[in-house]
Amino acid sequence: MSKRLLQNKVKLHYKLSTNYNNGDPIPDQDIVDVKNFFIDRYDGLSVDSPSEGYWKEDGFVYQDTNLEFSIFIPKTKFDRVVKKEIPKHIEKFKRDFKQLAILCYYHDVVAT
Repeated sequence: MSKRLLQNKVKLHYKLSTNYNNGDPIPDQDIVDVKNFFIDRYDGLSVDSPSEGYWKEDGFVYQDTNLEFSIFIPKTKFDRVVKKEIPKHIEKFKRDFKQLAILCYYHDVVAT
């Protein structure tokens, strides 16, 4: 049994709505396509259960039900390649999911 050493990584998060802005549900196949996109691109993925998000804009409170997609990426790869791709991915998800905004954030971690 080999020991896996701790490595510097980045945990990248995307929160994607389960509904279009008009309230219609996003088809299951579109969610599967996003899962495959991350697995194919980053060799792994975690999906957290639906959560609710709220934000206020122009006096109106918006509500979304979201899935959170999280990926662990080696820090050197993230800094060299992935960080530059994030704006392109956000635009793709905004188009595909017909959203005004996509929540994306990342932070440094140490993991196997």
